[in-house]
Amino acid sequence: MLVRLVVAEGVDRPVMLDLSYDRADPYAVSLTFHMRADTTVRWVVGRDLLLDGLVKLTGVGDVQVWPCRDPGADHVHIALCPCPKQEAVVVTASARALGSFLQRTLAVVPPGTEECHLDMDGAVHQLLSGPGESLR
Repeated sequence: MLVRLVVAEGVDRPVMLDLSYDRADPYAVSLTFHMRADTTVRWVVGRDLLLDGLVKLTGVGDVQVWPCRDPGADHVHIALCPCPKQEAVVVTASARALGSFLQRTLAVVPPGTEECHLDMDGAVHQLLSGPGESLR
């Protein structure tokens, strides 16, 4: 989807954003920003954070999401703060497009069933594997 990236007060630019969801990581949504032809930036955020942000201000710290305050506006804002001493970058996206994507993730993994999709044995094996060891 095409989003607006606010780079300074009142200055924004269009950026392509890919959203992806993997049932193996059921609590997360991956946001990949295509900054230039050869540069991407990837953030992983909570699916519930995005869902809640469609209707109210949510999030603390690195990521905050909130709906546009203008009545009838179809936008949601996502503030991403890469590190504590930098200002957050604000992304403005279509609430309808984001909501549609999130509804598809809910069809794949309904709310409350996320833990059934986690591979806990694989995660423990990965944590206990030494550097350079095969994960499987």
